Order: sequence, then C-alpha cells, then structure tokens
Amino acid sequence: MSNLATRRTNRQLNRGWLVIAVLLLSASFGLAFIHPSGNVSLRRSDKELMHTAQIDRKVLELMQRSCQNCHSEQTVWPWYSHFAPVSWLIEKDVTAGRSHWNMSKWEHYSSEERERILSLIGPMVRNRKMPLPQYLFLHPEAKLTGADADLLYQWSRSERRRLKAESQAASLP
Repeated sequence: MSNLATRRTNRQLNRGWLVIAVLLLSASFGLAFIHPSGNVSLRRSDKELMHTAQIDRKVLELMQRSCQNCHSEQTVWPWYSHFAPVSWLIEKDVTAGRSHWNMSKWEHYSSEERERILSLIGPMVRNRKMPLPQYLFLHPEAKLTGADADLLYQWSRSERRRLKAESQAASLP
C-alpha cells in the first residue's frame, strides 16, 4: 500500500473515532436530563442537620464529613455526578441513603424511628459498613478512623438512651 493510501486510511480512521467521540459526548449530554430515580439533586435543604438531636459539635462535624452527602439534603454534587450513566448510579445511592436516614428530616421522625435509626448507625460505622467502600474510593476524606467510628457509636448509644428515657417519662401518668 502506498503512503498516500495509508494516510487516507489513517484520516478516515481518525474521522471515524472523532464521529464516535462526538456521538458519545452528545448522548451523555442528552442522557444527563434523564433521572430514573427522580432528580434528587433538586431536593435541597439548608436546615440545620440533625435538628432536635442532642449532638456534640465534633460528632456533627464527623457526620457532615462522612454521612451528609448520602444521608441529607445538603449533598455536594461532584462534577462527574452530572453525566449519565454515572449520575444515575449516584442518584440511586443518594436516594437509598436518604430513605434509610435523612439528617435533614431528623425532627420529622417519630421517637421509635429515631431509636431504630440510632440502633443501626453505631454498628454500621463500627463494623466499617458505612461509609460505603465505593463512596470512599472517590471521597477518601470521608473515611472514619477507629476513634471516629467509636465516637459515632458512643453518641448513637447515648442519644438512643436519652430518647428512650424521654419516651418513658412521657408515658408516665
């Protein structure tokens, strides 16, 4: 094959790759407007997190660093969360996280619901099941040290005891 034919073939291949790249970018841009889980990024709240809970500042800061993005309506959406299909996976995870525990709606939970959530938080962080490994892969700053996990565990136990005592006192004649 001559040099001229080789150059022509290379140009055609390059154009083919360019067309594919443009089509993929266009498809990704178009898919960004499709939200299978609903557009959870639109649900935003500036309310104080864990409102009505008795919570130490250090514990709240830990929760803001490690829990807030999936378990509140104060999610900080990274740039890559706006491109499908990655956006769909992130929105699914955030929707699931908020369904288990939403720090922005703490005051809306009943006492029993709060106690149930608190009974799950401690063991989940202590056993390293939260934050999720896929979240930590892109957000290493959210990783909890042993001391962090123990602090959250101790807080969840004491807050649960406090809520139980309040419930018992309220039910007394």
